[in-house]
Amino acid sequence: MTQFEFVQVTLVIILGLGLTDLLRNLGEQFRHRKEIDVCWLQILASWLLLSVILIVNLWSFWSTSGVDWTLLLFVLQAGSAVALALSAQFIKVDLSSSKPLADQYFDNSLATYSLWAASPIFTLLFSLATDSLSSVDASRIIVVILLISMGFIRKPIYHAIVLSTLLFIVVVIAPTIGGLITSL
Repeated sequence: MTQFEFVQVTLVIILGLGLTDLLRNLGEQFRHRKEIDVCWLQILASWLLLSVILIVNLWSFWSTSGVDWTLLLFVLQAGSAVALALSAQFIKVDLSSSKPLADQYFDNSLATYSLWAASPIFTLLFSLATDSLSSVDASRIIVVILLISMGFIRKPIYHAIVLSTLLFIVVVIAPTIGGLITSL
């Protein structure tokens, strides 16, 4: 195995643990949907996080195959994966709690979105460390601001708009742009 494969296997395992938590929680909510009021914001945020992990992070691993790995680069790449996996822990809801799921969502939103915002910051620092900064990487600052603002703003409509917009960007626009870039 090359050093790239060792690094990527480690990070994929970390992201896989986050995916497992997300999917387990979504499955529990669907299983208990007749007993509880489902929090649609939490489900939308879970699908967005699932898409970010699968599309953005796993796709970005491919682009780092030619990197000459150092400890700093590994820490920056691992920081992004760990931040996403930890945010998957906070986005979960406790189905055994008597607190409504929407309240649980907003109680955990600061921790969830602060951790989530750390991922683009680590990715931006990784780009700076490898001297591969581009305008796409610099646009991550806007994503960081939106994610952190969601931790402080407790308005469901604001969360719905931001989450829907980010989900559209990750699922529709990012793969299209990625396909255009790789075809050039």
